[in-house]
Amino acid sequence: MNIEAITKITVIWINRKQTLKESTEDLIIFLERLKRFDSRLGVWYERAYSRKEGVKNKFCFKYEYVKKQLCKKCKENEYPPEFTFLTGFWNGGATDLLSYGISFSLGGDGKIGANNCVLTFPYEGEIYEHYRIKENWENLLELFIDYWNPDKYRDFEDNLMKL
Repeated sequence: MNIEAITKITVIWINRKQTLKESTEDLIIFLERLKRFDSRLGVWYERAYSRKEGVKNKFCFKYEYVKKQLCKKCKENEYPPEFTFLTGFWNGGATDLLSYGISFSLGGDGKIGANNCVLTFPYEGEIYEHYRIKENWENLLELFIDYWNPDKYRDFEDNLMKL
């Protein structure tokens, strides 16, 4: 069965305060698992003001690189200086219709805002068509849920669901 239109996968969890070190390790492990699950979801670039600039900065799975993406001035044992550590990446798509991204809000205690991981899908193309198939979308969602152990997620109709 195909889903009529897909936009994103979202998982949300509250009250899981983590240090920069813990958040960095979680992000790296999750992105590695995502890449093993679907190699097309394994190449990311830093977000930028233009495509031309963005594709110059390919995501690196090295600890120091990821740590700096989450917080440039924090020490490893520090908690988020504001509410959460935030970062995000995109796939370097040649057009807006083929672009997709992933964002993370990690390490927060849930007093203001929530921790989350969001994968936004492209509007067309191979990735879009593959994950429009409900079984494929649900398998990918299961990876997100198994790893992040969230309190809530958005289903394929974008309804907020409790676990």
